Amino acid sequence: MKKRNRLIALLLTLAMVFAMTACGDTADTPSASQTPAPSQSAGPEESQTPAASADGVVAPITPEELGSGSVKWTETKMSDGWVQVTNEGGETLGYSADSGVSLIQVDGYAFKDLDRDGVLDGYEDWRNDDETRAMDLASQMSVDEMTPLFTHGGWMSFGTTIEGDDLAYIQAGGRGGVTRSAINSGNTGMAVDWTNALQALCESTGSWGIPATVSVDPANISSTIDQLSLGATFNVDTAFELGVEHGKQYRAVGVSMLLGPQIDLVTTPILARSSGTYTEDPALNRDLADAYISGLQSTWAEDGTDLGWGEESVYAIVKHYAGAGAAEGGRNDHNDSGKYDVFPGSNYEAHIIGFFDGAFALTRSSTKEAGVMPNYAISYSNDGSLGELVGGGYSAYKMDMLMDTGYQGFVLTDWGITSDGSQPFGVEDLTESERFAALLKNNIHQVGGSSNTEAAAEGYELVADELGEEDATAMLRNAVYHFVLSQMQCSLYENAYITRDHAFDTVWNNDTDAFSLDLQEQSIIMLKNSGGAISQSDGAKKTVYIPYAFTAATAASSSAEATPASWEPAMDLTAVGEYFNVVTDTVNEPSGTDADGNPVYTEDDVVRASAADLAGCDMVLVSMNAPKTDSTTGEDGTYLPASLQYEGYTAKTARRESIAGSVTTEIINDGYGTKSQDVKENRSYYGNTVGRDSNYADLEMLQYAASAVPDSCKVVVLMTAGGPMVWSEVEPLADAILLYYGNASFGGSWFQDEALLDVVSGTVEPSGLLNLQQPASMEAVEAQSEDVPRDLECYVDADGNAYDFAFGLNWSGVINDERVQKYNVEPLTKVENIDFHYANEK
Repeated sequence: MKKRNRLIALLLTLAMVFAMTACGDTADTPSASQTPAPSQSAGPEESQTPAASADGVVAPITPEELGSGSVKWTETKMSDGWVQVTNEGGETLGYSADSGVSLIQVDGYAFKDLDRDGVLDGYEDWRNDDETRAMDLASQMSVDEMTPLFTHGGWMSFGTTIEGDDLAYIQAGGRGGVTRSAINSGNTGMAVDWTNALQALCESTGSWGIPATVSVDPANISSTIDQLSLGATFNVDTAFELGVEHGKQYRAVGVSMLLGPQIDLVTTPILARSSGTYTEDPALNRDLADAYISGLQSTWAEDGTDLGWGEESVYAIVKHYAGAGAAEGGRNDHNDSGKYDVFPGSNYEAHIIGFFDGAFALTRSSTKEAGVMPNYAISYSNDGSLGELVGGGYSAYKMDMLMDTGYQGFVLTDWGITSDGSQPFGVEDLTESERFAALLKNNIHQVGGSSNTEAAAEGYELVADELGEEDATAMLRNAVYHFVLSQMQCSLYENAYITRDHAFDTVWNNDTDAFSLDLQEQSIIMLKNSGGAISQSDGAKKTVYIPYAFTAATAASSSAEATPASWEPAMDLTAVGEYFNVVTDTVNEPSGTDADGNPVYTEDDVVRASAADLAGCDMVLVSMNAPKTDSTTGEDGTYLPASLQYEGYTAKTARRESIAGSVTTEIINDGYGTKSQDVKENRSYYGNTVGRDSNYADLEMLQYAASAVPDSCKVVVLMTAGGPMVWSEVEPLADAILLYYGNASFGGSWFQDEALLDVVSGTVEPSGLLNLQQPASMEAVEAQSEDVPRDLECYVDADGNAYDFAFGLNWSGVINDERVQKYNVEPLTKVENIDFHYANEK
């Protein structure tokens, strides 16, 4: 009842606000549009813009004859097939001449008649603010038109035509979907064609001309750095600059919504999803989120003026609200094994700081706050302090915390939480339609990863049966309002089309290469530099040894083709040759055969560089992938330990009994008779063993290199990682260590050799800092609390340096600049912008 009353009150308040806004009383009303009102532009002082009615609908305006009077617009047919309309002092429009949408004219300006009714509706009038327009549209839609908009699926096509599932989804009324194809190198031209085809289809389908929202997970578009790399810079100005650049680049290829950034705190070093977030420190996390989202969401003038929401804005869906960094066993919450987050340190509040004090309180952008994605997992508590034992999207405690503190952004669930066999944690007993109903009642605005418009409609009917049509429709209309508002804030109703010329000028070109290279270099962390192995270049060209590495053959799987065994140099020899004289190995013809008699390489087919060749080398560069084995379950259901070392690991000091686990009732006979007994699942991996890491060959390569080269040759390790690791196997063999976070979240390598070589050669001074503590051992990992940042016993190297948070070296030694002084303080535990309480305290 509390939730229903609050929702109805919210809708009434919104309607009143929109009425005042349309009447001109905007003193205290937030506007998401920087478009000047007609009295401020070239238009007449007396506008025809009418007031909104109590239900949020703006009375339509009868247009004048197209082209009559003082015409303040021109029309151009673009080479990419769509029509551009330029309004003097107003918005630039885009539409497809084949969609059935035409132009209408009011006060000399052009507007798109999206619903094709011959009048200018409130939502079509770009002079109105975004809130007024969104409420006008949502208020006119029928239930059948709104329920498909409660879904956000995945675009399955990528080409010049929209067919199959995508066509059916759009025809059913769906308009939200994720893709990764548009941002990949080599796909830019196709991204333009696909985006324009998609938007033209949406424009021509349905009654309202609602455009498509194309979303994407955080990605290394144009080889820009990922979140963990950005965290290593400790630089909020860099984060802001990257956000601005990402806004331009994503929009250039048709993306208007980012399913990120991910701001989970990596408070357990074995976190499976550590590679996708910034840091374990609440303050650094907060500041990077604020800066990056501010840059991403606003559109910026060339002189740096904040124009607010606009054509280069990307709507951020910050994730995962909240506590996903505290996964028990560090497990991946995409799987049932990772369904629980635990808080043995009673530190849940620290995990919401990045949201309420960062993403929802932007200090560098007038857009004010980001959207949000609740987490998959159940925040576990024995006493009800973290609410019902259900996933984030279903948690009344988490959603009430948002709504009760005045949050006004867009709420999109994580993927697949309504589907059977996926991640409907805590609501497994509900049907898919019942899950949609539960989410609608819980103030969710859109369900991610689902194109099931029928289940969405059935979910609405269940809510209507329970609460009545009036309340159910109010909830649904509120959800649709927030979705179409997110589109209007990104100017999609003005122009959702893009051009090849602009796309190629904006992504994957020489300018973006230079920008990305600079960011990559800023993110490299020098952990060790014994004897000044890496120092400022004196101009002389040194000699380096690059050993060849053997990669064993792999069998075909459901996600990858079989690959033959191979011998390849550990780095690009041509790139290395630009900086150094190169000594390397040679490879003979393959000496083995496969089952069909075809020649294949074996481990014996390499001829290592001779001692005489190595005697002239100044350093050997050993490129390595960090060890990381995630905790999973074996074939028999046994939980296996996570590991951050190359050698196998037996979890002798792990927690013997898991904190979290489902409780079932079993019938037992204890010798005194038959009785029922509650049994709690034990998810501990205590005493279990995991084998060598899949990257063990990299350790063997280092061992070979360290033993082969003379003492005068410095061993330099280039370690790519996606999180912390145990260094005791590596550090003693190395004179210098460079750490970089080059593991792509969704496959592929994006970190440029040039960035590493600039640092190794002394051309660029390293400046990165550890945004994650590095554990002394796996025993140290087991001793820390999953929810507490910076509580590890850290590794100490031969030079006496602890690999602790905010540690890093430059040419002069340990870095101790303003970044270190600002963030290397006691970690935050309290949120500032809301009055936090646990579920059992209020």
